[in-house]
Amino acid sequence: MRTLFWTALTFSSLSTWAQALFITYQADLMRVLGSDQVQVTAEVNWAALPDDIEDAPIVWQFPKTIPGTYATEDYGKYIKGLEAYKADGRRIKVRKKGENTFQLSALPDRITYRVNDTYDARVRKNHIFEPAGTNIAERENFLLNNAGFFGYFPGFEANPVNVLLNYPANMLGVSALPSQVDQGLDMYLGDNRMQSFQARDYHHLMDCPIMVTVPDTTSFYVANCRVTLSVYSESGRPLSAAIYDEVKVSMEAIATFLGGELPVDNYAFLFYIKDFTEFQGLMEGDIKIGKAFKLLRQIVGQGFGALEHGNSSTYFLPDFGNELVLDQIKDVCIHEFLHILTPLGLHSECIGHFNYADPVMSQHLWLYEGVTEYFAGLSQVQGGVITQESYLSTLLAGKIRSASRYPTEKMAFTEMSTKVLEKPWKKQYGQVYQRGAVMAALLDLEIMRLTNGQKTLLDVVRALNARFGATESFDEATFFQTFVDEVHPDLMDFFDRYVRGREALPLKQNLAYAGFDYVNGETRSMPQSPIKNENIKLSFLPLGAGKTVKKVKGPLPFNVEKGDLVGFDAGQLGGLEGPLPEGEKVEVRVEHEGEWTSFFVVPERLEVKLSHKIFEQSHPSDSQQNLRRRWLGVPAS
Repeated sequence: MRTLFWTALTFSSLSTWAQALFITYQADLMRVLGSDQVQVTAEVNWAALPDDIEDAPIVWQFPKTIPGTYATEDYGKYIKGLEAYKADGRRIKVRKKGENTFQLSALPDRITYRVNDTYDARVRKNHIFEPAGTNIAERENFLLNNAGFFGYFPGFEANPVNVLLNYPANMLGVSALPSQVDQGLDMYLGDNRMQSFQARDYHHLMDCPIMVTVPDTTSFYVANCRVTLSVYSESGRPLSAAIYDEVKVSMEAIATFLGGELPVDNYAFLFYIKDFTEFQGLMEGDIKIGKAFKLLRQIVGQGFGALEHGNSSTYFLPDFGNELVLDQIKDVCIHEFLHILTPLGLHSECIGHFNYADPVMSQHLWLYEGVTEYFAGLSQVQGGVITQESYLSTLLAGKIRSASRYPTEKMAFTEMSTKVLEKPWKKQYGQVYQRGAVMAALLDLEIMRLTNGQKTLLDVVRALNARFGATESFDEATFFQTFVDEVHPDLMDFFDRYVRGREALPLKQNLAYAGFDYVNGETRSMPQSPIKNENIKLSFLPLGAGKTVKKVKGPLPFNVEKGDLVGFDAGQLGGLEGPLPEGEKVEVRVEHEGEWTSFFVVPERLEVKLSHKIFEQSHPSDSQQNLRRRWLGVPAS
């Protein structure tokens, strides 16, 4: 069921944590200062700590980076005019050291400073990825990735904190944090609203971004989990209901994939949609060189994408005025949502006790990102959202092709993972979604083989998730053994050779377990698309049912004229079962003066060297077919 939020949003009771608050942060979003800055005050309650703290110099810190970004952000660069005070108003000496550290000469009772947003900042070095950034747009949108707003005392991150936001009454804050909005007539009739957010500790606060905007919000349930979509669109185009329509089937497939019950009871999607609607015609094939260069200048350096958190995710996506913004949302939402498994419920101390000042990167990106990306696709094929053929021939084969560019001989995946903030390893981070996902697929097949189909990768992850959970970290150094103990001793060989080692992935071997052939580098006779012909010139970047004919300069196996539309389904050339047999015809459709005509032609064939193709074996054994059904959740053909 879908409902709009126009009243108080409360995810859970604020009495969850009985321990006294250590820090109360107050951000005044009613008054935006020059250059998009907001005043923040941190009230410190030293009496909330279990032990007396000696009055002495202390460090106030802003994060260098946060979990999930795998890059240096230096949030302290955006903090201006920091001052510290005793309870009686006496000022404390403050000295800034480096980008993120403030040295205070005594224990402060109050700290004040201004926050400059990252979206409008002109920063070249360590530019903050937009989904991890902050936005301050007066009376329009405030995006608080909390590392950019709220500092901490190193060593005291485990104590409860509270955030108070004061903002215009026509807006509303959405977060996965427990929250409460002031009630009363002034909430509706006045010009301001106060909303409080409580976090069990600083780590929890960093894990739960807040977006305050004029509500374009849709809420619905996926199994036991209440999901909230909050959208800010620069163009003013309402999108939350359309996004819900786009993702609902995929979200239901995830619930089925996870056994009908999710490990979280609330989740928040926070979308910032950048306005590029003036370029809609360009994206639909209306090529104007000047406008194309204008678009290029605007999008260069924009960090489109998403960032996962335990119970939420943030998105920075372009809107070109058509359905493209919705088309790109589904896949990225599935991936981010599935992070509820890992690293929310399954992570090492590198994440569970994250060092914001001097981060130590985990070697287990294969788990956090690779397995998550793999599950994002697998859940959709098992749920019937995409076909087996689409999954294998397009999604998985595409990732295999991209993964082939990973410099295996130069770096192990775990090595890249632990050194991902440094050159040259950080250039390979994108491979967590490619090689990482392929490794996860092959690992899944290996687990099923070793256990005779009794266990899958999902079974193991869920078992370990239940064992550790969101509040307990596994040991970084011994986790491979912990994982292997859940399956079979021989599984360690897979990790040693392909995850910690530098061997080529066993694609042919492991895909054969499920009755598939992996073909790479072999030459075979392949049918060619009849509309890809030297005698016909077609439009560039078309969207819709066909391509426009720009020029015909020789004979073709079908009748067509300049200005006609030509449509051809490339799936006719073959699929998982292999290439189209010789002599068989395919259909080409031509629209001339508003009428469509079908032509049936035998495509030309060429000897082609195949690259990263997956085909069904012609006579798979019973064991191969059983494993295939266990893997993909659909009957073998």
